[in-house]
Amino acid sequence: MAFIEKQRHGKHDYFYLVKSVRISPSKVSKARVFLGRKMPSHDKLQERFRELEKKTPKTYAATWLSQEAQDRLEDLRSSSIVFKGIAKDRTPDDFLVRFTYNTNAIEGNPLTLRQTALILSEGIAPQGVRTDDVIEVLNGRDAWEFVKAYKRQVNKGFVTKVQYEITKNTACRIQGDYRDSEVGIGGSDWKPPSSKQVPILMEELFKQYRKQKRGLHPVELASWLHNRMVQIHPFSDGNGRTSRLLMNWILMRNGFPPAIIETSNKESYYKAIEAADKGDQKPFAGFLAAQLLRQYTTLQPENQEAT
Repeated sequence: MAFIEKQRHGKHDYFYLVKSVRISPSKVSKARVFLGRKMPSHDKLQERFRELEKKTPKTYAATWLSQEAQDRLEDLRSSSIVFKGIAKDRTPDDFLVRFTYNTNAIEGNPLTLRQTALILSEGIAPQGVRTDDVIEVLNGRDAWEFVKAYKRQVNKGFVTKVQYEITKNTACRIQGDYRDSEVGIGGSDWKPPSSKQVPILMEELFKQYRKQKRGLHPVELASWLHNRMVQIHPFSDGNGRTSRLLMNWILMRNGFPPAIIETSNKESYYKAIEAADKGDQKPFAGFLAAQLLRQYTTLQPENQEAT
């Protein structure tokens, strides 16, 4: 997507035609054409568009996303930067409430969106609700704030801290460390590895992440890490919530807004995870791309998968 950029130098405004393209998983390049101190006529602007296209470098090709999905995602990333600058919080005011409600509801927390809002926004615990359910909401806020501020590497300290923030002060037996017993995933044919394998597999995951981030589109990378975390299921509780927070951390670190996996899309979400369990990462990458485009753009994807 090309856009017009205005720069102020001294007492004068200068206009540029700009296009951002991703040339590698971690690098975005801008092509820029000077328009002048005044906006040119329609015909002149069309000439500048053609000039810009000639100057634009070749777009990076993703692994699991279609070119159309990549282009739309890059438009989203560019607009997030252009219209909201480099502010730390690029998310809507009610994002934390909606994210916390949905990520907890997927795991069975019965609190409604309104009840979640009361707890987070007004500090009010609704009558008749379980204390553990309220604590999960408060923990979700703390975990989000930690993830949003984290700027270091993906390692054991990071992922276990996220899980700790999610499960602290709850009945979870092991908070802030890997599980020491076997677990299953309800409604899934996938069998997580034994607890003895977890530390080994997690170290492999951290190494793979460093390699994958050099080759995968950021949305694909976020999808991949989410899916591997779910497959390994390293914790006794909080695996899904931890995975979704790590997914959003990668998105935000790469200039994208965070996504909400809504409980109304739970069936599609689980189907995409099941496909990844069988070795096909494409459905989940498309699912995540579709959520981002639906939640942050006016152009709605026709399907749940923007592949």
